[in-house]
Amino acid sequence: MSRHRHRFEAYLDKVFGFSDLVSALPEGRQFPQHAWKKVFDAVFLGAAMQIPSLLQIEAECHHGALAKRIGPVSDDTLGYSLERQSPQPVFALSCEIARRLKRNGVLHSDWSRGWVVGAVDGIEICSSFARCCAACMAREVQHKVNGEIKTKIQYYHRIVVVVLVSSDFPIPLGVRFQKNGETEVACARALLQDLVGQLGRRFLDVLAGDALYLQAPFVQEVERLTRNRAGRFATGTCRKSIGRSPVAGCGWSKPFASNSSAASRSAKKTLLERKPSRP
Repeated sequence: MSRHRHRFEAYLDKVFGFSDLVSALPEGRQFPQHAWKKVFDAVFLGAAMQIPSLLQIEAECHHGALAKRIGPVSDDTLGYSLERQSPQPVFALSCEIARRLKRNGVLHSDWSRGWVVGAVDGIEICSSFARCCAACMAREVQHKVNGEIKTKIQYYHRIVVVVLVSSDFPIPLGVRFQKNGETEVACARALLQDLVGQLGRRFLDVLAGDALYLQAPFVQEVERLTRNRAGRFATGTCRKSIGRSPVAGCGWSKPFASNSSAASRSAKKTLLERKPSRP
């Protein structure tokens, strides 16, 4: 494990100068006992090693695979540091990595015809009957208690994610928490605006989404944020899938029309595609 981790970090430093980028991130705490880079490295390497919780990352830092690399650090320190860190510098760092990946040709594939393809979708990540923070969304749910149906307030969080799917493996590009009273589509629009602000209008060639995003405000925003003035809808049927989102390997079909049976049959996934610019 430690040998693979060392090779992974050596690759990141050689290709991206990753350690220098992380060292440049600002500190969000006033009197930190552990440097922000140490906290970031612990969480980042824990995620890369698929360690599912901060408690387990703490254990690995104390007497596991990260003991020599990171050293002792508690899960409380990790949570406290993450809570007080501004997400914008970390978001900018991830966009810088994405730019270099595109420059190095990592984001292209044969099935995407050389285009950089992103997929947008929303998902609920957690729910509880106890509020965990002021940003919790709330809803009424009915459940059975001692044989009786009772109504309680349930708190939950949803996120919208844009993932690059034209590469050999999916690469998360941007994540945004959905706010209370905000729809998934509105959250996706705001995330796209943030991505364009960091990456520019020429980064994505195709954006894939399900039928939920076939709404005029979202479509108009995508067209406004694209490099070309015109845009069109195209539906796609998928030959392979990545995880739960069958957006990779999409075969293009005819433009979406009101009376198109082909479009209705393939409405599971819809591609928001920009028209190629004329010479």
